[in-house]
Formats: sequence, structure tokens, C-alpha cells
Amino acid sequence: MNPAPKISLRGVSKSFKGRKVLDNINMEILPGESHIVIGLSGAGKSVLLKCILGLLKPDSGTILINGENWFNLPIEVKLQRMACVGVLFQGSALFDSMPVWENVAFVLRRQGMHKPEARDRADEVLEWVGLPGIGDKMPAELSGGMKKRVGMARTICHRPEIIFYDEPLAGLDPVMSDVITTLMKRLHERMNVTSMTIAHSMKLVHEFSDRVSMLYKGRVYQQMSRDEIELSQDPVFRQFIEGRAEGPIQLTNGKEAS
Repeated sequence: MNPAPKISLRGVSKSFKGRKVLDNINMEILPGESHIVIGLSGAGKSVLLKCILGLLKPDSGTILINGENWFNLPIEVKLQRMACVGVLFQGSALFDSMPVWENVAFVLRRQGMHKPEARDRADEVLEWVGLPGIGDKMPAELSGGMKKRVGMARTICHRPEIIFYDEPLAGLDPVMSDVITTLMKRLHERMNVTSMTIAHSMKLVHEFSDRVSMLYKGRVYQQMSRDEIELSQDPVFRQFIEGRAEGPIQLTNGKEAS
């Protein structure tokens, strides 16, 4: 088994129409670590994830995977490197025109794996996520929780070394949220991956994180281990994790006041 990768962000900044969304972000995601990024809506969490994935280009700064800047590599080499990455999108992002097994095996088929082998691997990971025997169903036949688990199966089917989760509990009821959280923990332990999760759920933070970074006003405001969360007396951090409207974070029309 290869050692889990390390992800380093150094001075990453990104602006849109003069508004700085990310402001000199410095962050280390350690090998084999489950790192969760939290923050208010609009704090820049999704922009940060898109920059790491190469979907957006930072205005400045570098993003290194095991010390290598993937995004300065030739496209052929970059695609080879990205083959070790899995992403669970917030809406699962399944292809409606494909049966479940083809969704799950999509990356493997793009990599050239023959159909019978890809189908076997897809059925295997569907069983891992508690959905045996559904490979021939279409996404429209699935519940929201089932779609999320199919999305997880697709994320891990090609055996990635890095997994990014974008709001994995969004839109799920409390029971299914617990199912997905338990599944994420089991997969993390089994696969020896480095993971970064964008999340609002403090339950997920307490149960799945090794370390937590809080984005606030475009910067990494707090970074701490899971065990340090309850010890922090910082008023901004405490207001966020306790979900209180009153405090130093003042909201106006649903947005943070400047």
C-alpha cells in the first residue's frame, strides 16, 4: 500500500470582481489525515476545494501534492496524477442516463478497464456501501440517501489515495446522516487515504475529523485538532460551533456584515 499523500497550500488567494474570497490561505493536510474545513456560507470553502481540484485557478499561491505542483504539469501527466483522487460532490452528480453500476465504474472505464472487470469492481464497492444488487437500477429509482451512497461508491471505486467530500451530509435526514458518517469513517480506516471535507455539520466534525480548519473573512481563522475544539474560547469560533445568532459574527439579510 502506497503512503497517503500530503496536501500543502501556500499563500493561496482568489478574487471575483474585486472581492477577495480567499486571502493568503496557508494549510497543511497531513498524510492519512481526515481534515474538515468549516465556516459560514460564503466563507470560501467551495472555492478553496475548486482551486485544489484545478477547477479554478488561484490568483496567487501554490498547491502542492507530496511537494509537487500538479497544476504546472503537462496535461497528460496531470491527468495521470488526478487518477488517484476521488470526489464526492454535494448533489452526488450521477449520470441519469447510466445504470448505477456504470456510474460507479465511470472512472475505471475511462481508464480503459474492460467492462466485465469494471462491473465486478462496481458490484464489490456497492456491497461495501451497503447497496448490493442495485447495479442495474437507474438513478431515478433511488432515494436521496441511496444516491449519496452510490456517489461514495463511485468516489472509491478506482481506489483513490485522496478523497474530497463536498458537504456529504447535505439534504439528508438525521438517520441517513449517521449512516453516511459511519460509512465515511469505515472507508477512511480501510483505505488509508488523505481526505478533506467541506462541512457545516458539527456532528461530522466531532466524529470524523482529525483536524479542523475554520475559514472566516477569506482566511484560515482557526486550525485545531478535534480534541481541542471544546477547549477553544475564541468568541467567533464558539459562536459558529454552537450555532448562535448573537455574537461577534453579525448577520444582515443572511450575510455576514462587513
